[in-house]
Amino acid sequence: MPWSWTPVRSVEPELMDAPGLPEAEVAQAYRVLRRVNRQLGNLHSLGRELQRFLDEEPRGGQETVTILDVGSGSGDLPQALRARLVRQGIPNHVLGLDRDPTAVALAHNPSPSESLEIIQGDALRLPFADGSIDLVTAVKFAHHFHAEGLTRLIAEMARVAGRRVIVLDIQRHWLAYWGFIAWSRLLTRNRLVRYDGPLSVLRGFTAGELTDLGNQFPAFTWTVRTYAGFQLALVGRRITSR
Repeated sequence: MPWSWTPVRSVEPELMDAPGLPEAEVAQAYRVLRRVNRQLGNLHSLGRELQRFLDEEPRGGQETVTILDVGSGSGDLPQALRARLVRQGIPNHVLGLDRDPTAVALAHNPSPSESLEIIQGDALRLPFADGSIDLVTAVKFAHHFHAEGLTRLIAEMARVAGRRVIVLDIQRHWLAYWGFIAWSRLLTRNRLVRYDGPLSVLRGFTAGELTDLGNQFPAFTWTVRTYAGFQLALVGRRITSR
């Protein structure tokens, strides 16, 4: 078999998906992941996708934009989405959802100006009505799922999304793998991030895999966009907005 820049997708579980980890170590890992989001482009790419959504989706001038970030971790990504909407004077209701109590506790403790509604819940059983959220996002979260679990995650996001779904995740590539190893060795001693980061790359996707995933949900038109830093965005736009 010829060598490829694209490794075979791994099904090995990540450490942070396991129960019973020391709370202090997990909290430190989430703080490191905030740096990952800033330094490796996640915040920038998500902001560009939000702006596309605002530019392309018609709405009334005072219509409240509702956003749900699934697998929101310590809340920095939905905070950034809310801040962008506030800067543009757009009424908004931004929510985050995560099952990890440590993540939820961290997300509940920003400065008062960044306060969010954070829900502890299951991404595979979202506690929202069909089509009740304008935009549903998941950033570097889908790669935690495989096979039926992955399909169910996208199905739940699509069920809840009245207008658009954004799944921003990792392009599986050996350069991304070795690049994250180098970043983590230089910039953190947290063993969870050092172990899970490279594994997350191996659990990532190709553009073709994301295209096939989106095509299972014909109520949306799907596009895959690439971003710097080995990022892929699977974007679904509901054909008829609810």
